[in-house]
Amino acid sequence: MAKIAIVKLFNGLNLAPAQLAGQLRDAGHEVKIIYFKETVALPTDESEGYLEFDYPGVGFLANGKQYSVDLYKPVCESEEQLLVEELNAFEPDLIGFTVFSGLIRVCSEVTETVCKHFDCPIIWGGPGPTLEPEKCIGFADLLCINEGEAVIVELADRLDAGKDYSDILGTWYKRGEDIIKNENRPLMPLEDVARPDWSRDIHILINEDKVERNYYPEGSKSYSIMTQRGCPFSCHFCIESKYQDMFGRKNSLRRKSVDSIIEELLWAKEALNIKKVMFYDDVFTVHPRWLEEFLPRYKAEIGLPFWCYSYPTTHDRALLDKLKDAGCVAITMGVQSGSERVLKEHFNRPTKTDRVVAAAEEIVGAGITGFYDLITRVDFETVDDLEETFEFLLRFPLEMNTFMLPNMTSYPTYEYSENVIAAEGKGILNRPSDEDYDFYHHLYLLSRSTLPISKIREIRNDPKYRENPSLMAQFFDHKPIMNFTDPVPKRVRQSA
Repeated sequence: MAKIAIVKLFNGLNLAPAQLAGQLRDAGHEVKIIYFKETVALPTDESEGYLEFDYPGVGFLANGKQYSVDLYKPVCESEEQLLVEELNAFEPDLIGFTVFSGLIRVCSEVTETVCKHFDCPIIWGGPGPTLEPEKCIGFADLLCINEGEAVIVELADRLDAGKDYSDILGTWYKRGEDIIKNENRPLMPLEDVARPDWSRDIHILINEDKVERNYYPEGSKSYSIMTQRGCPFSCHFCIESKYQDMFGRKNSLRRKSVDSIIEELLWAKEALNIKKVMFYDDVFTVHPRWLEEFLPRYKAEIGLPFWCYSYPTTHDRALLDKLKDAGCVAITMGVQSGSERVLKEHFNRPTKTDRVVAAAEEIVGAGITGFYDLITRVDFETVDDLEETFEFLLRFPLEMNTFMLPNMTSYPTYEYSENVIAAEGKGILNRPSDEDYDFYHHLYLLSRSTLPISKIREIRNDPKYRENPSLMAQFFDHKPIMNFTDPVPKRVRQSA
């Protein structure tokens, strides 16, 4: 039996460590998961004293304020000491770090501290090493490229047996100045992926000089699950599109059997006393045959309210009625832009906005609380695109909610990001000004108010609001919805 410590910098998106722990548990190994520090979200003008990720999340909140959502207090020496003490008490044979692209810098600093105290191998895994292995290999002994369940078990098995581990498929291995770049590992059948291990005694949080044991990062009532991996679409700003380019589209979209998902959710109900389920599939509403089998069983055997993602072309009213009947209380649908030019030419989402509006109306008509994602500060936008998005939002159902209008984040190596670099080199970008964005961001939120559309247009054409967009905030009569499954007050647009 090998002892594997998994360190995750900053809680949030926590499924991967628990998934790896479940795989190791079933293979007979011992695991400890340490979440190191937490992030906070604050108005951007109140973020003094905080650091942010290398690719931070910033956006315009539904209350009209600019927010930074990936802020954290600097890592202090006492927190690092607590991390070392916890690792010492566990005596690991391997230390793994889950690393996102925006955390490479801070993770390298924490890894450097850990290396001073332990001589066991250190492996980095996650999107960061997968997308930028050349950048990451200098900080770890090994990198896991792409999915990690089979890799971590084979590595643990070899460590337990005292065998060489330099040639494991799906890894890069650093031997002195040499780097062994092993071949990619075939994707693992999802039926062979273990149930995540949420045993409270293996999860701890270190934050603000405190250690919280028996930690459950998903909250006391919620259970996060993915029934599938991959996505049927290839949006240029999304990591799934990059993975398809790197590892091929064949078999990239895989879904677990209905029996496996029901079994896991039954376990979660019994062991964790969950009250709601969050399906984090990129697009839950694909594979109609799978849903035809799953939804009646979910209703009969699980019976908990749930939230999921959809896409404008992957649902209709009939499917939404079945989802609601099974317990769906909320759906988030990707919109991303109201400009068909931006959607088609720069996002690789050639969906007509008329269909997006109709898809939202179907969600509302089914009696499901609807949310939408819309990305702003897109490098290829023009003022005309902002105007088109505003006009789109006036057609978009008022009942659809948003928490925040996030800025586009250009993650390294994504096709969107590479196109931005190429366009900048040619000097052909014509980005709107900060003043333009301030005006249209307020207009976007004004479109979500209950004011008559005629009044909204009147405000849009009044020069004083162009000069001082914050004056529009007096008309905002909606609040940010912090949790998808919270009740949302019904709002009706005023008559003209």
